[in-house]
Amino acid sequence: MRLFITLSLLLSTFAFSARGTATITGTLGACIGDSSVLTVSSGGGIFSGSAPGTWSSSNITVATVGSAGIITGGGVDSGAAAVVTGISAGTATITFTDTSGAVLTAVFTVTATPAGITGGPTSFCVGSSATFSDATPGGTWSSDWGVTITAAGVATGASGGVSGIYYTVGPGCYAAESVTVNATTVASLDSETGTVCVGSTVTLTDATAGGTWSSSNPAIATIGSSTGVVNGISAGLVTITYSVSGGCGAAFDTTHVVVSSTTSAGTISGASVMYIGGLPVTLTDGSSPGVWSGSSTPIATVGSSTGVVTAVSAGTATITYTVTGCGGTAFTTAVVTVSALNGISGHVLFTGGFYYGNVKVWLITYNPSTLDLEAVDSTIAVGSGTDLYYQFLGAATDSFRMKAALIGDTAGITTGYIPTYHDTSFYWHDATVLYHISGTSDLNQNISMLSGTTASGPGFIAGNVLTGANRSTSGSIPVVGMHMAVLNTTTNTIAGMAFTDASGNYSFSNLPYGTYTVFPDSVNYATTPLTGITLSSSSATFSAATFIQHTVAKTITPGAESVKSLSSVSCVTVFPNPTNGKLNIQWTEKTAEKGTLKVSDLTGREVYNATINMNEGTGSYAVDLSEFSNGLYLVKIKTATLDYDNKIEIQH
Repeated sequence: MRLFITLSLLLSTFAFSARGTATITGTLGACIGDSSVLTVSSGGGIFSGSAPGTWSSSNITVATVGSAGIITGGGVDSGAAAVVTGISAGTATITFTDTSGAVLTAVFTVTATPAGITGGPTSFCVGSSATFSDATPGGTWSSDWGVTITAAGVATGASGGVSGIYYTVGPGCYAAESVTVNATTVASLDSETGTVCVGSTVTLTDATAGGTWSSSNPAIATIGSSTGVVNGISAGLVTITYSVSGGCGAAFDTTHVVVSSTTSAGTISGASVMYIGGLPVTLTDGSSPGVWSGSSTPIATVGSSTGVVTAVSAGTATITYTVTGCGGTAFTTAVVTVSALNGISGHVLFTGGFYYGNVKVWLITYNPSTLDLEAVDSTIAVGSGTDLYYQFLGAATDSFRMKAALIGDTAGITTGYIPTYHDTSFYWHDATVLYHISGTSDLNQNISMLSGTTASGPGFIAGNVLTGANRSTSGSIPVVGMHMAVLNTTTNTIAGMAFTDASGNYSFSNLPYGTYTVFPDSVNYATTPLTGITLSSSSATFSAATFIQHTVAKTITPGAESVKSLSSVSCVTVFPNPTNGKLNIQWTEKTAEKGTLKVSDLTGREVYNATINMNEGTGSYAVDLSEFSNGLYLVKIKTATLDYDNKIEIQH
């Protein structure tokens, strides 16, 4: 039986004050054999006085009363509390009399303990029910968390384990019964996802014996129903279930298994032939991630993560691609043959900063008899950044010039890089000439791209290029997209670049003061530049830099408007260049001048000199250098008002 004891505020005396009405407080009832403590309360006030009172029971066969002893603190003194014990079912009046004669009473009820819980069974499954009863009427039912019970005593299993049900009558008088709720359980599988390769197995286990295994998709993985052995069939994700059946139904748990494809190295793709000094070869493989390696670094090297193969010397090298993954390591190989290059190769170098666009390289020949330039081959350079590769295989025996240019006018203007000839020239007649013999290797014919940026200044040069159809006067058809370069002859540096627009017009702005030369450049045309354009504080603009493109003669020459506009200054032009030896010197002089002409070879040795009487206005002078051998020569012309230096090429 449970003992319920309720303590109230115990007061020190019972000379009742005016602060409140005194009452007997506490649990006014108990089961037979149980006790309850009663106290006297002033109703919130504190009693004055010091003498305790006395307690008594009207029927000691029902309930007895005894002093609770000396209880101090909180305004309580001895004699102010009593212990009432139930003896038999019934009621008894409990009386408290204080020393002044004041009397307080309360009715105390003693209840018999319930007869005892009957019915059952006391063991059943989760979800099943059992009905319980008690012969004592008027009670209420309650239970622990593992069981629910109705007012009629119907108990239902909620979760597995041992629980209690209770039948309570009166103040704390109850009977109890222990019941067992049974459930079919299964131990938890590993919650982490397992992995198995296609064609391999992995074994799953569960601490609960006697269950059955199953797979959600046997096309991905099968499993032995009693063994738990998972067999990978195809790549994918599958759910594995373990089920257990028992007297209280079935229980199950699940986990996931990933089936991965067995490691494969795939197939290597890419060129199998490469050349010493030629383009690198990039090999690829669809399986990843993998690592590249080579069998012979003296023959060819390969980037371990890039697959870029670089030729070193003649021979064969085996390139291996290795992949590590499900089921271990796999590899595949390809054989690369390295040969001597039959042709011309080199690098396009960007020393002024990175460039990531496309670059085209032309292989150009020159016929001195016809003065014809011809691009016999072209290719797109390979790579990005500051170092690109180009190559021409099977080039014939001839003299060649190589030219590189950015593809797309806007890209060239924005980056400042201008079309450049081998090895670093913005005009074709100054390019380094390569004499190539068919069947041999000419390596490292590098082109260092020139940048056309310029310092800030107030100067401005503009003009246009028109098609003259080999006439001496301007035609009406504009030349679109021709590359134009301007050279500051005062500092001997490239000052800018431009391209002709849909009307054939071009311009250079923000030029510092100085003397300038404008060069049109087209692969198949020999150009006579416009020289002697002087920009100063008194004349910062020159807008008549016009040119005629002669489509039959394959030449580009300054227009008559240009020459006329420059007549107020001294200037000189030497053409054609290259030449078969017959050279023309054309000038514009403000006054009649005597000039000196000197021609030297590249060692500085003078091979020709003459004195020229240069009349006022426009004039010309013919020079015959046909006796000299092929090669580059330096031409210097000097008067009181001009100083001209340039290179010419003689080709018979």
